Amino acid sequence: MRVLIVTYYWPPAGGPGVQRWLKFVKYLPEYGIEPVVLVPKNPSYPIIDEQLWKEIPQHIEVLKLPISEPYRFAKLFSKSKSNKMSSGILPKENPSFIEKLMLYIRGNFFIPDARIGWVNPTVKFIEKYLNQNKIDALITTGPPHSLHLIGLALKKKIDIPWFADFRDPWTTIHYHNSLRLNQKSQRKHLQLESEVLKGADAIIVTSPSTKKEFASKTTKPVHLITNGFDEADFDFSESEPDAFSIAHIGSLLSERNPRVLWEVLSELVQESKTFAAQLRLNFAGVVSDVVKSDLEHYNLMPFTTFYGYVAHQE
Repeated sequence: MRVLIVTYYWPPAGGPGVQRWLKFVKYLPEYGIEPVVLVPKNPSYPIIDEQLWKEIPQHIEVLKLPISEPYRFAKLFSKSKSNKMSSGILPKENPSFIEKLMLYIRGNFFIPDARIGWVNPTVKFIEKYLNQNKIDALITTGPPHSLHLIGLALKKKIDIPWFADFRDPWTTIHYHNSLRLNQKSQRKHLQLESEVLKGADAIIVTSPSTKKEFASKTTKPVHLITNGFDEADFDFSESEPDAFSIAHIGSLLSERNPRVLWEVLSELVQESKTFAAQLRLNFAGVVSDVVKSDLEHYNLMPFTTFYGYVAHQE
């Protein structure tokens, strides 16, 4: 069985989005499934992890198609090199006027997202590819959710079995409110989401909450396949811990700030010198200024290390 997987994030992209299907592709052949992967030829990735090139199985066929996207131009207006809004991951928490304007344009002129320009060329490319190559099923994975419109168009044209994989929700994703969508744009998002959920042969999601949400919006089967880990990436030899370590790996934004946890840890530090000597708080990835402010307020900074983005292998 041959399956065509359409994904935006692929090495050398870093971050969590790339790893789900990079790892699935590695293990699908063990289940009699031969994956073929279609990715952008010249994408604008916000995070680069060169080590992930080594993760691509040698026997996998990877197709590349050029993409035209506005983010590389948006970066010209951004003074901050760490600006995630212009890169397409997340809106900044305190955007400037120019950044607010770009968010409005991104939210209301590029629906469902700024990769919408890749849809029509990709549909034509896949149609031609399918005429010359045997493919038994199609998988699209988002965000960016515009990739699901590729599956929707192909489903209407040639009725290929199509699975839509949602690594995050669509209209309820946490940063949608930051995009300053007008009512027309909000309706358009809801319409496209509905068409995709009803048009796909099956939906795949990563969390029970998204499964519950989508199951209320479609009669098509919704399957839960959580994100996991590749055992080959880890050394499981036993070791004696010398500290009480809490790690957050990924983007820790204001709305995810566990203030009660900081308060409790602060109390424990004051009550127990032994606990204070062992406590370690480790953060890999983007951390909100609000989180940092709270850590300082609760006197936890002496126990805290910020690593920034860390390569997957590390």
